[in-house]
Amino acid sequence: MDMFEKIERTRHFGEMLLLWLWYRSDVNDTVFYLSDGSAVILAVDNQLTLESKMTEMERTVLSGGAPSDSREAYEALRQGKVVSQMKIRLQRDEKEWVFVLNGATLDISSLKIPALMTKNDDEKLYERMGLIEEVDGLIRGLYEQYLDIRLDSGKWRAEEKDILAWIDRKASGAEE
Repeated sequence: MDMFEKIERTRHFGEMLLLWLWYRSDVNDTVFYLSDGSAVILAVDNQLTLESKMTEMERTVLSGGAPSDSREAYEALRQGKVVSQMKIRLQRDEKEWVFVLNGATLDISSLKIPALMTKNDDEKLYERMGLIEEVDGLIRGLYEQYLDIRLDSGKWRAEEKDILAWIDRKASGAEE
């Protein structure tokens, strides 16, 4: 299998990561424990984009308030749409980052870093770089956790079953 085929076979992993993060943040009260034992709080913020991968591209863009709690978002999932972009609020200790994560590429955009503590201009640059590296490490840690489940067929079957049940409950309004 050449590199192009490998990329095409795993392209959906990022979109599934976003769905998994949304699901886990909802059922685990937004808390994730990374492999190093640290806890991070992840919440879906005020922007969510879902797309149909069927013949005609159809996009549902939800913003404002809490779009991840809307019945419309769960109905879009039930109809087979995938999470293509999600605005995430990520917190560890007293630091908070807000950014948009793209499912297809795992690109980060619109990154808002925590407030800088340094007063010196030279030190501000290094502090910014450190905060960007830190959020990158947190995203990698979450992705590792996802891959641990996703690449184990037994774990993934159980997780997928739970995700589908969660979507059905939320879309039907059973948890309101």
